[in-house]
Amino acid sequence: MGDCGKSCIVKRAVEITEIDYRRYGILYNLSGDGVDTGNTNHSAGDGWEDTDTNVSLLDTPGALGYTLGSGTPFEAVEMERHLHTQEAQIPAGEAIVFCLAQACDGAPKAEDVVPVILRPGFVFVIHRGVWHSASHGIGGAVRYYWQALAYVNEPTVWEEIEGGAVRVEA
Repeated sequence: MGDCGKSCIVKRAVEITEIDYRRYGILYNLSGDGVDTGNTNHSAGDGWEDTDTNVSLLDTPGALGYTLGSGTPFEAVEMERHLHTQEAQIPAGEAIVFCLAQACDGAPKAEDVVPVILRPGFVFVIHRGVWHSASHGIGGAVRYYWQALAYVNEPTVWEEIEGGAVRVEA
């Protein structure tokens, strides 16, 4: 996979359940399997089963987006943050990989970037001000949904990562 040069740190993505994800946002497990993230309701009937969030996904109205991201490995050169909205990341059938870095006054630092894997059946709602990259597939390109308060000229901030790019491997 090529060398990313002196100004690049290589990091391997980890399952979002393996980090303290509460520092970055709210994790919902809608699959009913594995870790109990709370904030969900489960019901079932004759021929159906359902899990939903027991609170609104976002604390503002939100647009729904559908994005195509390239596969891993990828180099995160810049990250974005939203001070006006939360943003939900929702896999559309395949796992997605994205980077997180805690909210701070300046640009995110390469050593603080945490690449995570979000599996289908999970939704991650990123807190306001938390830095994040676009999402990517494990290996190949993948589509995913996002939800956030989006409008023309919204105040989204993209900044280059201090300390150079982060090469993310899955």
